[in-house]
Amino acid sequence: MAPTSLPKLAGRVPQRWRRRVPMRLRNALVARFGHPGDEPFDPAAHPARLNLGCGYDKRAGYLNVDLHGFHGPDLVGDVRSLPALPSGRYTEIVAQDVLEHLERADGPVALAEWRRLAAPGARLRLRVPDLPSLLRWLREKDDPDHHRRVLHHMFGTQAYNGDFHLSGYTELLLCDELFRADFGDVEMGLHDEWLWDVEATAGGSPLGLVWGPGFHAAEVGGGPRWAAESAELCLCLGGERREEIALTLSLSRHADADTTLQLTGGGLEQRIELTEQPTEHSLQLALQPGVTRLSLTTEGRPADDGRRLAFRAGGEAAIAALA
Repeated sequence: MAPTSLPKLAGRVPQRWRRRVPMRLRNALVARFGHPGDEPFDPAAHPARLNLGCGYDKRAGYLNVDLHGFHGPDLVGDVRSLPALPSGRYTEIVAQDVLEHLERADGPVALAEWRRLAAPGARLRLRVPDLPSLLRWLREKDDPDHHRRVLHHMFGTQAYNGDFHLSGYTELLLCDELFRADFGDVEMGLHDEWLWDVEATAGGSPLGLVWGPGFHAAEVGGGPRWAAESAELCLCLGGERREEIALTLSLSRHADADTTLQLTGGGLEQRIELTEQPTEHSLQLALQPGVTRLSLTTEGRPADDGRRLAFRAGGEAAIAALA
């Protein structure tokens, strides 16, 4: 009789018992001996795009991965270590509402693993709560039900193991973690005024363009963002040296608005007359590593469609030597 392999023996152990083995030990065993069960996982049989920590948000055209089998993913696995998946294969990696569920020390571990999986130039798409936005939201009303609602978003639903929020992020911290993991060319903006929607490129330059408080969420299909009477635009620079940054902004106003824009910060102070047609403005900034905050404020009458629409802005930033 042929000997039974260790993965096959492990496959006969009920999954609820296997989950009692510490996560790092399980990952080490999988890396050494393979996944429990009769059939090894075949990455080539699945798309070269990843949806990590998918929960019930399973997406067609992606390899859907989740820690919990009851979500019915294509692969049950820990997003911090996925030894069944090959390096450099995946052209897009989505991780919506994932990083905040990991202990602080494990955020960099997960990002390093996702960088291993990413093909050159692959896009990483994240969504994580913004801690400062949650704190601002908490202070809006002194009402216990309002506070409970905000704390629910801050700490997670806590409905089951893995659905607790164990860490928080700011724009600077998130950019820094991405740069350290060799993701760059970061662009991020607020969704529902408290969640960061983030895109980054594997191997990109250590620079982030952050559409902060005051900017409304990007419209379907992307492009310029509407903003209220005042908004904050941040530039996050990684590394250890000062860099010249080329910032190009496309600015306009709503047809029903009559506004003038004042831009200050990063050594800049400019008054800009806005028109209905987008106008490009090329700016040069000398930045130190860290975050530089630009304030964009308007005078005059904004438009209103249920949101305050004082001006519209789009643009891009690049390290000048790489532009």
